[in-house]
Amino acid sequence: MSLRVVYNSVMEIANQWTNAGEGISGIRNGRRDDARVITNLLREATYAHLHADWHYPGDWLGSPGFVVVETLDNGLDGHPLTSRLLSSQLDLQACLAVAADPPPAAWVRVAALSKTHHSPQILAAMFASILDFLHQESVTQLAWLLIESWPEAWISNLGFEQCNFVETFVMETNDIPEVEALPGLLIRPVQDADLKLLERIEEDAFDPFWRHSVTGLVLARRHALSFDVAELDGKVVGFQFSTPVPSGAHLARMTIDPTFQGSGIGTLLMAKTCDGYRRQGIKNVTLNTQADNHASRRLYHRFGFRPNGQRFPVWKVDI
Repeated sequence: MSLRVVYNSVMEIANQWTNAGEGISGIRNGRRDDARVITNLLREATYAHLHADWHYPGDWLGSPGFVVVETLDNGLDGHPLTSRLLSSQLDLQACLAVAADPPPAAWVRVAALSKTHHSPQILAAMFASILDFLHQESVTQLAWLLIESWPEAWISNLGFEQCNFVETFVMETNDIPEVEALPGLLIRPVQDADLKLLERIEEDAFDPFWRHSVTGLVLARRHALSFDVAELDGKVVGFQFSTPVPSGAHLARMTIDPTFQGSGIGTLLMAKTCDGYRRQGIKNVTLNTQADNHASRRLYHRFGFRPNGQRFPVWKVDI
């Protein structure tokens, strides 16, 4: 794709978002002292979204990618002086947080809008207000995991297109299939020194949307039920981490270095992980995977995981 085509595409999205949000004012960056009001907005808003990861909404406050829309005098009058004087007392009409961790792909992390016939325009205006920041962060694609259906009609008018599904699988049996040992393979608990290596494996194994950064892996480790790496002849070649959930456990991640895929490492790591569930008396295990991740789906099927019918669409736009 030529630079001119890329430039024209970026300008088209910029104009599309700006035109769709025309006439909306009162947008500013979210501040740390907005945390309480944003919590209330997320709880009470008609339209609300939280991305499924280990971050809290407040983690993104202070970033240029987190914007809010103020409600002043029952309208969006955008009075900067009033905003400064009454910042701790203002209600918020809407908020949006977009962040890349890591670039070049970013996700919509937080979104909330009070019900109004201007809601689609408000959402578009918030997107337009953070576009320069996303470019500065070298973000080239933006995605939204639609856990709720309300954004679909609005974002399709902003250039987003559905590109994938995330599907939930449930383990239907605790029987672990027979697996052959692999000489030189060691499966052990993760160590601090492993995390940068795991980030590199993620980069090699996945498209940008699906990668975990060191920051994400550190957060995941804090919530982990188990976090193991696979080491072949002293080289870290894969990992898994699972998290506790009220019903049992959730296999949140399993990644194998593409150079070593097909050698049985994933099978042995899965067997070790499932044995760990069994030893802890855990019978109910879930996981999520993309609809087009055929290799992983075959592995999960072998270990008794089946789709439970829950599917979440992924929408994206090139920016």
